[in-house]
Amino acid sequence: MELTQYLELKGRAETLVRERIQGTRKSLPDEPNYLHSFRVRDLVISCHHCDDCDDDLFLAALLHDVVEDGGVSFQELRDMGFTDRTIHFVALGTHPLDIENSTERWMLMTAKLIEADDEDAWRIKLADLTDNLRQSKGLSPEARRFMIEVKAPLFLRLTEKYCRGYFGSCHYFLEQEMKAQWASFVLNESEQNRSS
Repeated sequence: MELTQYLELKGRAETLVRERIQGTRKSLPDEPNYLHSFRVRDLVISCHHCDDCDDDLFLAALLHDVVEDGGVSFQELRDMGFTDRTIHFVALGTHPLDIENSTERWMLMTAKLIEADDEDAWRIKLADLTDNLRQSKGLSPEARRFMIEVKAPLFLRLTEKYCRGYFGSCHYFLEQEMKAQWASFVLNESEQNRSS
């Protein structure tokens, strides 16, 4: 992709994310929801080989939540000029919107990622989960426990088993964040039990 084309698409993606992903983070009521997408993109960029710029991957990392959280259709993304590869990455990380149960949606999306065997799409999901873990303190205890005890360990294990490429810092960041959040969660539960 030419630099001018990338910069134009990057501007469209940033505007789309800011305009369509509304509200505030569940765990941080003072933070706009869309900032999560920017952090995921930045983490994917920081985990990527600096000698191999992957514009589609970076755009997809920024756009990863626009379908499920912003109501944007895949056709809208196509009409805005995003490549099939960018849209493919977004589709792989998007939960099935027709299923009500959030755990079931998450498991089906995870199965889709495994079946696709696409390490770049996996990188986006690792960065997404890492940022979600970093902000999990404000979630309900049940939601936080599920994220720390199920989602993060499952993704780490699946990464080791199914992804043959180099994940370097993305895998490391998720592993460290999972350990930090687990320690924080256990400490918080311990303090609550003492005060009860």
